[in-house]
Amino acid sequence: IKSLLEGFDIAAFLPELDTVMGWVEMLLRIAVMAGPLLLLGFGLLYLVAPPKEANHGLGFRCWWGMASLQAWQFTQKIAGLVWSALGVILTIVMAVICNAWKPEAPMEMVWSAVSCLLWEIGLTAVACLGINITATVLFDRKGNYRTKK
Repeated sequence: IKSLLEGFDIAAFLPELDTVMGWVEMLLRIAVMAGPLLLLGFGLLYLVAPPKEANHGLGFRCWWGMASLQAWQFTQKIAGLVWSALGVILTIVMAVICNAWKPEAPMEMVWSAVSCLLWEIGLTAVACLGINITATVLFDRKGNYRTKK
């Protein structure tokens, strides 16, 4: 067995460090850019071809937005506008941040990516909350526009 393993070099099977860091950098860029691009895509989809009827599978769903067809259509339009705008803004900002990363500082890149992802999640949650509040303020539980007394 010793003679068989004499010419065996385990290091030959391991990738070079610069190749690994290139893959890590690429994965971090994809992770950071995926969220804004998905927001932009879904926002444009809701603007151009929203789901026709309220359903539990597709579209932006909230209690007041699913109560009537009128509320559903309004909620899809407002979600499309908000998500498209947020997607465009986040795509530009995250592209600038990703281009500023230096490959020689991998841990700084990772922490910057985590920070970007947390910002994306937080801003998306605020946008969804805003859409829900808008639907709640404009429509009653039956999906009718609220009237001022």
